[in-house]
Amino acid sequence: MPVLWKKGAVKNGPVRRVVRALCGPVEMDRQRYRCPGCDQSFYAPNAFFDSLGARTVTEEVWRIGLQLGAYVSYAQTSRLLERFFGVKVSAAALHGEMVTRGLAESAAVGNAAHDQATFRSLPDPAPPSTASGRQYVEMDGCYVHRWREKASFELKVGNIFSDPILTENGTRKWIEHKEYVGYFGDSETFGERLFSCGERFAVSNAEELYVLGDGASWIRSLHSQYFPHGQLILDWWHVQKAVRTTLRTVVPEESERGRFDTAITSALFSGDVGRALKTIEQLPATTRKRAEERAALAHYIRSNRHAIPNYEATKAQGIHIGSGVIENTCMDTVGRRMKHRGMGWTERGAEAILCLRLIHLNGQWDDYWDREHPRQAA
Repeated sequence: MPVLWKKGAVKNGPVRRVVRALCGPVEMDRQRYRCPGCDQSFYAPNAFFDSLGARTVTEEVWRIGLQLGAYVSYAQTSRLLERFFGVKVSAAALHGEMVTRGLAESAAVGNAAHDQATFRSLPDPAPPSTASGRQYVEMDGCYVHRWREKASFELKVGNIFSDPILTENGTRKWIEHKEYVGYFGDSETFGERLFSCGERFAVSNAEELYVLGDGASWIRSLHSQYFPHGQLILDWWHVQKAVRTTLRTVVPEESERGRFDTAITSALFSGDVGRALKTIEQLPATTRKRAEERAALAHYIRSNRHAIPNYEATKAQGIHIGSGVIENTCMDTVGRRMKHRGMGWTERGAEAILCLRLIHLNGQWDDYWDREHPRQAA
C-alpha cells in the first residue's frame, strides 16, 4: 500500500471511526485513498488502526484476562472484561487462549527441567534468603473431576520452602521463600520439575533437608531418586488418618476403638513401630473385610517404616511433621480454581490452568509475559 500511495494515489475522503476507550467512545477520522490505476480504495498504514482492525483484543487485555482466568471461571472472566474494560471476549475464546498458552509454557518448563535433571544445563539461581539452613520438600496428589464423566484424575503438586522465621514482633512465623510445583502426568516428569526447582534453592547443599509425604510409593521413589540426602518423613496427619479410618471399619464399639487408637498412635508418635504393629495385630478381624482392612494398615506402616521418626522428639526440635503446608499448597494451586461444585476438567485444560496458576503464585507472571512479548516489555 505505501508503494501505491507514492505513485499518485489520491484522497478519497475521510472515514469516521468510533473507538471505545476506557473513558468512553472517541471519534477519529481516518483518511481513505484511491488508486487511479485500479480504482481501488485503501487506507494508509497506521499501527494503531491496523491493530484495531486485525484484532479487537489487545495483548494487554489478554494479559489481564489470562490472570483473571487463572482464578475465576471463564464465564466470570468474560463478564468482568466486558464490565470493566468494555471488551467482549467469549468464555470459549478465553478457554482456548489459556489452554494454548498454558500447555506451551508447561512444555517449555518440562524441557528445561529435563535438561537440568540430566545435568545438561544449570538452573537459574533463586533470590537470596535470610532463612536458616533447614529446608523442606513436600509432595501430594490432588484429584479433580473429569469432564462429563463420573471419574477423577490426579494432579501432582509439590512445595519447596525454607524453615519459617519469626516476624519482627516475634509472635508469628512466616515462610520467607517457597515455590510451588505441579504437573499432570507421570511421577518421573513431575520429579524432574521438583528437582529443578530444588536446585534453584540449592537444597542439595542444605544443612538439613526434610522430605514429607503421605506414604505413596511414587513419593518414596522420588525421594530416593532426587533427594536421597534428605530425611523422609511420613507426615503425622496421614498417619493418624490411616489409623482412624481403619479403626472405624474394624472396631465398631466406640470405647474399644478409642483404646486401640490411643495405643497405636502413642506408639507411632514415639517412633516405636514394632509396638504399634503388635497392637494392630490384636485388632478383631471377625469378617473378611475387617481382616483385609487390618492387613492394609499393617502394610502401610511397614512400607513407610523408615519414614516414621520419633515424632515427639522431631517436633521438639522445631521440625515440621504435619501436612499443613502441602494441604494449603493443594488448595492454592488446584482447589481454589478447579474443585468448585459442578466443575469438570480435561487433562489438557487442567494442566494448562495449573501451569498458569503456578506462574502467578510463584511471582513470575511479569517475567513470563515480558519473555513472551518482548516488544511490549521494551
